[in-house]
Amino acid sequence: MALKIRTDHLYCELVINNIFSATMAKKENRIIITLECTEARKEGKSPSRYTTTKNKKNNSERLVLKKYNPNLKRHTPHKEIK
Repeated sequence: MALKIRTDHLYCELVINNIFSATMAKKENRIIITLECTEARKEGKSPSRYTTTKNKKNNSERLVLKKYNPNLKRHTPHKEIK
């Protein structure tokens, strides 16, 4: 985007380069991960999977959350897979 200002028959050009990119946060730190049930395979049933996002800068280790597994009909720990 170029902004032209007229001052005493002279034209001055002021080029504004990405004024908003300096103030907005980067979205590169958040990644999409898949969580898979850890107990379903032990029992011979199909594991449930959930997708979510995490900040890889703040949480570098693998994420483990308790989620509901409809095949087992209970809450089980779900571990992040690649």
